[in-house]
Amino acid sequence: MTSGRETLSAPRRRALSATRGKVLQRLFAEEFESRSTTDPLVKDLVGWEGDDPMANAYADRLYAEILFRKPEIDAVIEELAQGWSLSRMTRVDRNILRIGICEILFDPGMPFRVSVHEALDLVHRFSDPEAVSFVNGILHEAGVRHAPEKGPYDPAPPRKKGAASSRAASKKKANP
Repeated sequence: MTSGRETLSAPRRRALSATRGKVLQRLFAEEFESRSTTDPLVKDLVGWEGDDPMANAYADRLYAEILFRKPEIDAVIEELAQGWSLSRMTRVDRNILRIGICEILFDPGMPFRVSVHEALDLVHRFSDPEAVSFVNGILHEAGVRHAPEKGPYDPAPPRKKGAASSRAASKKKANP
């Protein structure tokens, strides 16, 4: 969906981030009301109109990809959300997961960390604080199991007790 790993300007990154929010709104509205996107009310509510044509095109591609691959995306969510069915999740969280998993699995140019960061930003803006760890865990597992080429996923290695203090002590000796 993306054109590669080019460096994006801050305004373009903000525009792409805003488009994910618009995609979320459209997915939510359609699921909530089962209205067609040609319905003028829904179109006005979540239109792509914006100053950045690249961001608008990305929104179109992301939205179309989610609709096209929805059964596959939902199967991954159900596989990874142990003990949670799609119907048990809130509409917002379910659709945020769809956006994140779609980017992780089907957009090779989108870095894993960007997909997760953007999904968590949507959770902070539109969902409950408790949903952050839920969404983060599912997206992390999606990357580990289904997109290992986008890794690494391992957290920083655990520090040994006393390692930090011994490094600090050696710095003090070197810089009196």
